[in-house]
Amino acid sequence: MDPSRIARYPLTIDGETVEIGTANELAVALDVLQGQHDRAALEQLRPALADITAGPLGFARLLQSLSADDQIYLIDAIGPRLAEIIQESRRLRDIFAALAVTEVEQKILGTLGGDGLRALVKTAGELSEVLGWLYGQADRQAVELLGTPYLKRLIRTGTDLSVVLEALDARGQRDLLERLGWECTGGLVRSGVELAKVMRVLPAELSGCLIAEMSRDDLVAIIGNPHDWQYLWERLEPEECRMIAEKLGVDYAA
Repeated sequence: MDPSRIARYPLTIDGETVEIGTANELAVALDVLQGQHDRAALEQLRPALADITAGPLGFARLLQSLSADDQIYLIDAIGPRLAEIIQESRRLRDIFAALAVTEVEQKILGTLGGDGLRALVKTAGELSEVLGWLYGQADRQAVELLGTPYLKRLIRTGTDLSVVLEALDARGQRDLLERLGWECTGGLVRSGVELAKVMRVLPAELSGCLIAEMSRDDLVAIIGNPHDWQYLWERLEPEECRMIAEKLGVDYAA
């Protein structure tokens, strides 16, 4: 963009006024202030902060220059334009990767809302990458915001499911599986390879819930060839192998 066409906004601190037009200029000013007047600067520029931030790189640069409380203030000021500024799932992932405060992550998610998050996250892989950098309650907040119908659009196979589950802790895994429904979850798994991928990322308790949802005929159909049997058996824990053997009605010796 032609620098002469960038809108500029006055910022006055301690009687000195400068004009701010870009996120980099604001970040430099904030770095010079060393945290002493950051909130005052943001308050003066609040109506223009979304325009100044402009894009994902500018947003990330400003976050680096601010304390957690002021990060939250910036996010609130940007408001409904946040998804437009972040633009892509990979940018959201990178922003979360650089953050260390759960409250800031939750503020980003809450400000994006379901519509904003769905506009950014468009595949199971992208969802996994975003969830992998969330902490505390933030991962479950993201899953809730996306909503069950959209999650079912993203997660279409057992491999998709395993990728997303791997990014969650046990509580988040249970929450996701219960949102999808155990019957739906079982229906996503269509091969012994997919079954192994899903069970490998689950604790034994949740693996047991998955196997309990399947009939013997389901398992026989899913694990329908020697390759899948071998792949599955080589990758599961003894307790998980025992679950499958019991469902099939065969003896198992670890």
